[in-house]
Amino acid sequence: MYVYLSSIFLLGLIIGSFISALTYRIPRELQFVKGRSFCDSCKKKLNWYDNIPLFSYLYYQGKSRCCNQKISIRYPLIEIFSAIGIVLLSPIHYLLFVICLAIFIIDLEHQIIPDELSWLILLLGLINFSFVNIFAGFFFSLLLLTLYLITKGRGMGLGDVKLSIGLGVWLGWLNGWKWLMLSFIIGGIVAVILLLLKRANLKTKIAFGPFLIFAFWIVLFFVK
Repeated sequence: MYVYLSSIFLLGLIIGSFISALTYRIPRELQFVKGRSFCDSCKKKLNWYDNIPLFSYLYYQGKSRCCNQKISIRYPLIEIFSAIGIVLLSPIHYLLFVICLAIFIIDLEHQIIPDELSWLILLLGLINFSFVNIFAGFFFSLLLLTLYLITKGRGMGLGDVKLSIGLGVWLGWLNGWKWLMLSFIIGGIVAVILLLLKRANLKTKIAFGPFLIFAFWIVLFFVK
């Protein structure tokens, strides 16, 4: 059992490493399917032993071997979250988790949500759920689209509108309402905290996708 869990955890780290690369390269329109990894600081191509998930970060004490610059903590965190997810979740939920994780990171760092990732969530939802769930997904998306139009894009982005279709299909009608309300509650709390800490002002744009995703997982597993 120990060997099995260790192997699964290691696989999760490897997948997390891919998610790290994907979330770095997609917003920059870089190729992520092929091509060697490179140092974020000096852009030098990395050797295989520089890029072992989690272990290279720990061995080099969070610094790049080529130029000794600090490596962002985002990389080991993504790998660890991916590894924990693969141990705790079913295969279908883990696939959903890593897609959501990629969207969470990209939107948090760049305030964009790639359409391809949102459609993947919808595709996974369509495999298992009923017409009622499909209707719910498009209904909640319509609500966010209305907010987008009313605020002229200041309160909501079209990426959030598209993302909500797939997440709504997964949750269905009743849990979908709980999810949307929780998303706005969490978003409001975070916004107030940022204002109080003077890390944001009333004109600061805050990505809403991470709140949609965070609330989604809370409702999916902990709200009945």
